Amino acid sequence: MVALALPRLSVGREVIGQWESLLYVGYILGFGWLTGLLQAYLVTIRTSRPAEVARYSRMAVTGVALFSGVLLVVAAGLHRPLFHLLRLGRAPEGWGYFFLFLLTQWPGLFFEQVLTIRGKPWPLAAFGGVSALGFVLALLVPIYYGAGLAHALFVLATLAGLKGAIILAWLLYDRRKSPDIAKASEAGSTELPNYRTTLLKTAWPLMLYASVGALVTAFDPWFVNYWYAGDEQVFATFRYGARELPLLAAIINGVTVVVLPLMTESPTAGLDLLKSSSRRLYHWIFGGAILLMATSPWWWTLVFTELFAESLPLFQAYLFVVVSRLLFPVPVLTAFGHTRLLMIFGLLELVINVVLSIALAPVFGLSGIIWATVIAYLADKICLMIYLKYRTGIGPGRYTDWRWFGTYLAVMCLVYLWWL
Repeated sequence: MVALALPRLSVGREVIGQWESLLYVGYILGFGWLTGLLQAYLVTIRTSRPAEVARYSRMAVTGVALFSGVLLVVAAGLHRPLFHLLRLGRAPEGWGYFFLFLLTQWPGLFFEQVLTIRGKPWPLAAFGGVSALGFVLALLVPIYYGAGLAHALFVLATLAGLKGAIILAWLLYDRRKSPDIAKASEAGSTELPNYRTTLLKTAWPLMLYASVGALVTAFDPWFVNYWYAGDEQVFATFRYGARELPLLAAIINGVTVVVLPLMTESPTAGLDLLKSSSRRLYHWIFGGAILLMATSPWWWTLVFTELFAESLPLFQAYLFVVVSRLLFPVPVLTAFGHTRLLMIFGLLELVINVVLSIALAPVFGLSGIIWATVIAYLADKICLMIYLKYRTGIGPGRYTDWRWFGTYLAVMCLVYLWWL
């Protein structure tokens, strides 16, 4: 929504590049550890007693909030070398307000999953709605009335305060609603430290794998800045092209939230659910990607204006990222506890991306960097499926419907070649 609106509000590519650079920094700082911790929470929450779920969830949300604060304070103190390391040049005016936004954005994302696990759809819908709508309005309304990016970021930081107040109110209310558990904690119960240890023990390999995966994604913008000498307009062109399908990450995460806890309790039922769920995703995600690819030459400049016409071929190539996103060996490996080598596979993915980017960029430019990423993502998933088969004997066909997968992939390739 924001990406669509900014060009329509006559925001220049340089300012859009500054906004994209802040999103990039937020991704670098938060994606890896937050994703790994969330997956570990989904696994370990099923091992806790029902009476302890509330306390365990509060502990997790509070821990995420505290770690977010420490991380952002350190990052703020080192923001100059951080932006230099990422080859983003000087930090945009108002970057501190964006860090305040992240201070409650990360705990908020974890909080939404806690509400999902605890079966609270209405609070989840209310909080998610306030968060999403508030984000769009806080950023776009000030710009619509002529304010600069820094003022919009200030409003975004104000929204962060509201979200933080909501999360804090829930923590206090939930604790007050569970006095028996609170008294048990004060009496010296040893369950909570055990849960904390279990959570961290489960989380660290997942956090490392997700962090390496984040480096793979983060390498592309870094390499673009390096290759094009920090040109913010080229950076914006790349970022507008290298976009995944809307809500793809949320949908994939939703499948993981549903499947992973079940698979830890009943592997057979979990694998069956994963295969059926992924088949349904093929129809929507592959179908959506094919439709967008087939029609994009007609609507791209209408939506993103001529300012980003050069991003169209990048977008068409980056749509192939859905191929690797729709392969699911990681939830199975996580449920079976085979996570210690995930970081090694992630590093291999990073190496493939780096080597291919260096090889393809001189010949194909930004498109070469896109294809290096697509190939690296797919290679990682193929290696993980082979490893899963080796460790557990579970073949890819047990959780992947190859007939539908192959059919959609073939159609997608034909459509791409048609417009090439």
